[in-house]
Amino acid sequence: MTQEKICIDARLYGVSHTGIGRYLENLLENLPQEAQKDIVLLVSPDQFNQSKLSGFQKIRVYSHPYSFFSQIEIPYWLFRIRPRLLHVPHFTIPLLWPGKIIVTIHDLIKNISTGKETTTRSPFLYKLKYYSYLFIVQAAVRRAVRIIVPTRYWLEKLGEIYPQSKGKTLVTYEGVNSDVFTNDSVVQPEKPLYIIYTGNLYPHKNFPLLLSVLKLIPDLRLKVVCSRSVFLNRAKALVDSHKLGDRVDFMGFVSDSRLKILYQKSLAFVTPALIEGFGLPGLEAMSSGTPVIAARASCLPEVYADAALYFDPHSAPDLSKQINDLSSSSELRQKLITSGLKRVSQFSWSKMGQETWKIYQSVLH
Repeated sequence: MTQEKICIDARLYGVSHTGIGRYLENLLENLPQEAQKDIVLLVSPDQFNQSKLSGFQKIRVYSHPYSFFSQIEIPYWLFRIRPRLLHVPHFTIPLLWPGKIIVTIHDLIKNISTGKETTTRSPFLYKLKYYSYLFIVQAAVRRAVRIIVPTRYWLEKLGEIYPQSKGKTLVTYEGVNSDVFTNDSVVQPEKPLYIIYTGNLYPHKNFPLLLSVLKLIPDLRLKVVCSRSVFLNRAKALVDSHKLGDRVDFMGFVSDSRLKILYQKSLAFVTPALIEGFGLPGLEAMSSGTPVIAARASCLPEVYADAALYFDPHSAPDLSKQINDLSSSSELRQKLITSGLKRVSQFSWSKMGQETWKIYQSVLH
């Protein structure tokens, strides 16, 4: 096989892999087109014939990035390809590969959100996975020649937890698929009013707070868009225990075009997360012309700036007040829509792709 300059581990490509999958989709789409000849992708069998990847040379890889077999299969291919640079879009680096590695660390949530509530595994398996995670993240930080993070919040947090990351960590803000999430018409909130939550249901997402707010605002509904989550059954059981089953709609996976309509017909997109990697759903909502109400926590104020209403993520009354203020003021709603559209225009997948390519080139040359 001919030697290539750059190898990208694209096994988590596609929206089925949520945030990392969307990151990979947009990274590969926004790299310079002429760069495709210098890139070889490691892809899973189900994405091997993906039309959007047709311009790249691809290697079919069968192991999942989190599996032990991955630590054997990936070095095997790398020693055959012998790239000058490997980009791993997660912390799951191949430990046996001695070459230059760039790693994207989207967050350190698993370092911060820990304990039996954060897993569906047995205590033994949880500890085994947790310490394996700590080991490989430490290795990734130590081995990487450059580390990419999505916000300054995570740059600083990475430096606090792993001081050896300082001096080699760079921020590339992510973007929004503005061709899909568009504010193409004026849409009034649906009656009865509903708020929308998009994302997984891990404990750090703070989903129970939304149920507490529903009990404070009797005529409010909640729509939950969650493509996959091991905690979905727990969330449904919690809804039933609060006797809110008739006011909470679990939508499952929905297409981006359908999601845009759900955003636009809602009173607001609400995220109560205690920790967040980037907060992309809030930007998608803003791009759709939807007000955003966000927890005053982690990177969310950095990303949303003055284009959102904020609340204490530990206070249901505080969130309730923001929802009531928004529902009673059309002026406030329009102000948030306008500021949201302005804010989201500052984020671009194209810019992210260009900045990432420059990082590749700085390492290679």
